[in-house]
Amino acid sequence: MTNDKFWNSRISLLRLAEIVIVLAIIISGFILFAYEREHNNPDYQKSWVAFYFVDPGFPAKGVAVENHLGQETSFQLCLVPDSDNLIEPKDLSCTLSSVAQFVTKNITAGSSETWLYPLPDKQGKYWVVAEYKDQENVLRSKDLSFDIK
Repeated sequence: MTNDKFWNSRISLLRLAEIVIVLAIIISGFILFAYEREHNNPDYQKSWVAFYFVDPGFPAKGVAVENHLGQETSFQLCLVPDSDNLIEPKDLSCTLSSVAQFVTKNITAGSSETWLYPLPDKQGKYWVVAEYKDQENVLRSKDLSFDIK
């Protein structure tokens, strides 16, 4: 009889240990899932902008701007022909007199916009410039270039 109590209490302890281990695994899984979901979010406590050609092999398809600054931001996009006066990329700006095309786009946080600029008639190198003010209200600029042959 005492031997039966010993085995029953031992089985109960093993069953309790199994339940505790399973619950620990489930709870840690939920914690890791929540952590990954938060920190793999491109907008969580981050401040960045992506600026790229929609199709790098064919720049005539335009550029895309992704806003991950955490707030709606006004972007100035312009097309600037290359010249001998430009020392890239320091002198590139949407305020140059040689700007061929210019557009302003308000992009909400976490979204993207594309700009399909009209291709110029002249051959040569062109710059696509994006200007915006970051969260500290500092003017930032990004640029891409392509050639028309």
